[in-house]
Amino acid sequence: MTTALATSAEGLSHLRRDISQRTGRGLNAIVAGILLWTTFTILGTLITDTDILALVYVFGAGVLFPLSLLVAKPLRLDPFAKGNPLGVLAGLLGAAQILFVPLMIGATLAVPAMVPWFLAVLVGAHFLPFSWVYDSRAYIFAAVSIPIVVGLIAWLLPSTVALTVPASVAVLLILTAVLLRGENTQTS
Repeated sequence: MTTALATSAEGLSHLRRDISQRTGRGLNAIVAGILLWTTFTILGTLITDTDILALVYVFGAGVLFPLSLLVAKPLRLDPFAKGNPLGVLAGLLGAAQILFVPLMIGATLAVPAMVPWFLAVLVGAHFLPFSWVYDSRAYIFAAVSIPIVVGLIAWLLPSTVALTVPASVAVLLILTAVLLRGENTQTS
């Protein structure tokens, strides 16, 4: 490896360690997700109209980002990692979910009962690049486990999607948070 490449690799490693430490590897977003998916689970028991429940998911998903900012404060995290260019990358990766709004609208119109599944798959899959940004196996766990578990639910128990999908996502996010806390403890 040339000196310039070694210096670049060291600089990148430093930026990844910095963003991981300052943001707690995005723990605030995971905690906000736990709160949101737990709320979806409760609402799935109370709202029986699938059209209304689908709209709750579509609009409720918009609460995640502001909720994650609120959660960051008591956790003493810097969710934007100001001054670290990887903070911009992490923000773009999170914001990229907005590009799936047309898919969610289509799902709401075509198969409202499956909207929880659509959103869960998108949420799970979007965690994969964060595994690199934060050098985190917890995000690999989330990226793989959420789509597989909710996929199995949709395939084997489709009539239970409104309750079992959000409950499963909440549990898997709790496990992800536990894994992240372990990773954060190891590197602090």
